[in-house]
Amino acid sequence: MKRTVLKTFALAGMLMILMPSVSFAASKKKKGDPFKNVEKQKDPKTKKVYNFGGMEIIIGDWWTDADRPASSKQEEDERAFKEWTSKTYNVKVKQQAISGWGSNPQFVTNFCITGGDENYVLIIDGRSANVGVKANLFYDLSKIKSVNYKDASKYDQGVVQKLVRGDSFYAFNWGKPEPKEGVFFNKRLLEEAGFDKDLPYDLQKQGKWTWETFEDLCKKCTRDTDNDGVTDIWGLTTFSTTFSMGALSSNNACYIGLDENGKYVNEAGSDRAMEAWNWIAHMAETYQQPKPSEDANWDWFYTAFVNGEAVFLADEEYNAQPQGKFGSMNDDFGFVCFPLGPSGDGKYKTTHNSNMCIIPNIYGAEKCEKIAKAVDLYLEPTPGYDGPDAWKETYYACFRDPRAVDETIQLMMDNPNPRYDTLISGLNTGDMVYAIFGGWRTPQEAYDECKNVWQGLIDDCNR
Repeated sequence: MKRTVLKTFALAGMLMILMPSVSFAASKKKKGDPFKNVEKQKDPKTKKVYNFGGMEIIIGDWWTDADRPASSKQEEDERAFKEWTSKTYNVKVKQQAISGWGSNPQFVTNFCITGGDENYVLIIDGRSANVGVKANLFYDLSKIKSVNYKDASKYDQGVVQKLVRGDSFYAFNWGKPEPKEGVFFNKRLLEEAGFDKDLPYDLQKQGKWTWETFEDLCKKCTRDTDNDGVTDIWGLTTFSTTFSMGALSSNNACYIGLDENGKYVNEAGSDRAMEAWNWIAHMAETYQQPKPSEDANWDWFYTAFVNGEAVFLADEEYNAQPQGKFGSMNDDFGFVCFPLGPSGDGKYKTTHNSNMCIIPNIYGAEKCEKIAKAVDLYLEPTPGYDGPDAWKETYYACFRDPRAVDETIQLMMDNPNPRYDTLISGLNTGDMVYAIFGGWRTPQEAYDECKNVWQGLIDDCNR
């Protein structure tokens, strides 16, 4: 009798323990597929849902750790949706590093010539671009029938237009243009100099953030705070190449342009460019913090900005990302576009220099079509994150205030300025930048010294 009672109690206890699991399982089952309302795309030829037969595709770059854990709820949801995509279309697509940055051009060339077992979409930069097109290493994406690369809501049109030859094009990328150079500012130092901590934002919003107002702030913020005759706070500490690119772009100038016939043109000595170069030289000589010592690391100016030694730093947006250089900065910082130049078009912008994705030409038309469509499905926006402002969520985590995203990054997304000098193999913009920023040459002298070499490289690309 006691044994029966004990068994009864034991059974009841087990049921009590199991009940929550059973209930949760039932609830989960009742909830069903979170993506059940997503329309499954069908192959127009078969009228059935796309089926890629278990094909595995790698989007190969030089930086992605495919095994890295998700860093946010959004990323978790995106991964879940990509898993749903994989199962729905019987295909596995993943992005991962397959080479180092330095070895990427050689890796791309070797694979596009010799091939291999992998199904690749390869991410390249300017080092491989024109070389690959000339050697017929990349598949002509205008031949892809199942993907609309001209869909601006999905594909970055700046990249789609970058490697164009007549009606053919060879590169794509997805999403919004990547924001590049702008101006970071230290809010505490602005206040200590007697200005509102958000003044650069306000000037930008009013269209008054110009070379003139920027220089005025640099002048008034460069200070000897303890009256010992030595400057303690500098108006500017910056990377010369980034500052120069921003100044040229803001004055509607550039290193290399593209004419109406699709040919590259040397624009580094134009009137607008020379106006920018002369201002660059003036700002570097007058307000730029001196290098602390000859043996200082090349990136000493980042440390100086983080430590509150200068008010402004012209640099690229990615340094504000959670793993970037400013994560440990105690002072609040803001981020605005590069100020407007006197000969510019009146638009706040950033240069557009996103990496390019290519499909190796070695595969043949049928396989390239399959790879292109599978990746197109993989890139479908995750439900719940597909609104017009969904892209902002990633950037909010990078900055200390929303104005950097809602005002500055928005302007950069709206007005990307294409950059072509990176497509000219062998061209080194440092030939001019370092000489001018360092005060070793006048702008005209620096241009005269490099123009013939640059023209030879440009002519080679134009052939």
